[in-house]
Amino acid sequence: MSESKKTMVVKGSRGSFFNLRSSTFNLLAVLLALAGCGRQSVVQVTEEAPPLIVRAMSVEARTFERRLTVQGTLEARRFANVATRIGGNIDVLAVDKGDSVEAGVTALFQIDPVTLRNALVAAEQQWAVATAAVAAAEATEEKATKDFERFARLHRDARVSDNEFEQRQLLQKQATAALALARAQEKQAEAHVGIAAKNMEDSTGVAPISGVVTERLREPGEQAAAGGVILRIEDPSSIEVAAFLPAEFYGEVETGTTKARVKVMGREAGDMVVSFKSPTINPVLRTFEIKGRLDDPAAVSGAMAEVTLIFSSGIGLGVPSSAVLVRNGKPAVFVVQNGRATLRPVETGLQNDRMTEILSGLSEGEHVIVEGQSQVREDQAVTIL
Repeated sequence: MSESKKTMVVKGSRGSFFNLRSSTFNLLAVLLALAGCGRQSVVQVTEEAPPLIVRAMSVEARTFERRLTVQGTLEARRFANVATRIGGNIDVLAVDKGDSVEAGVTALFQIDPVTLRNALVAAEQQWAVATAAVAAAEATEEKATKDFERFARLHRDARVSDNEFEQRQLLQKQATAALALARAQEKQAEAHVGIAAKNMEDSTGVAPISGVVTERLREPGEQAAAGGVILRIEDPSSIEVAAFLPAEFYGEVETGTTKARVKVMGREAGDMVVSFKSPTINPVLRTFEIKGRLDDPAAVSGAMAEVTLIFSSGIGLGVPSSAVLVRNGKPAVFVVQNGRATLRPVETGLQNDRMTEILSGLSEGEHVIVEGQSQVREDQAVTIL
């Protein structure tokens, strides 16, 4: 609002009259006009507009932070994608989503036990056959060795021909080779038994970690390929936050040092310390991943999180960001002094929670207009509501 000038014309004579250019006038001006005798007087009266009602706030010190807020996701720190080690039909799937399991105890699934058991029995029988063959080969080799030794003595005494001696020698070597082959076949059969027994053991899936089944990707009766994931288990007692940051902050994040505040679905979930920083920056997205453990009993894997990383903090004078105006391309605020508004240039710093840090131009305790400042003019009278 601006000051208004109001002019009043008073004529003193028999036909005195007042020509008022405003609906209001100053009584003193009227009396002075009446004092004029027989001449026309013009009195100009200046009247100030009523004070503008505004809201103001005291400049106070507060903590300002240089920080970055990004969206993240809650993940289980410990999880297992449980796959079958052998292929076959899924005969039994003993758990469902939401079931709790215990590491090394809870049976999860069973793959075609009949076929695998028959394979084990067949392998054991082949091993038995191979063992018997070894025994036969040992007997043959023993007899061939004794015959060769006898013929060797007779050959030294010239009682058998060279041909007869050489035949016995050949038979002894053949028996020795046959024994070696039988023993190798026995070991091979034994290995087949071990493989069949391991397949039989692997046909039963057992929980590798304690936790909760979060995904069930196959159903009983389906054919499972070796290495195919059937279930996912997560440990809900250990949750971490994963988020991606712009590449320009890579050098400012330090594992074990950089802290962050976390909100989960609008709820304060506590603080975390960055425990992992990706060793590389994604060359396409220009981002890098960070992770940190969250100690929040209510945290659930898969939930969205708001992650605010704190790079530095300090104490500074603050005013509401709405109070900061731009005049001649520079920031300024209106300060109330002795009932009047004074425009004060300021230097601003960080902005947190709708508050702006004032680096210079204000002193603590001064009152800054925070509502109505857009209508205020320099040196205008104001009343603080």
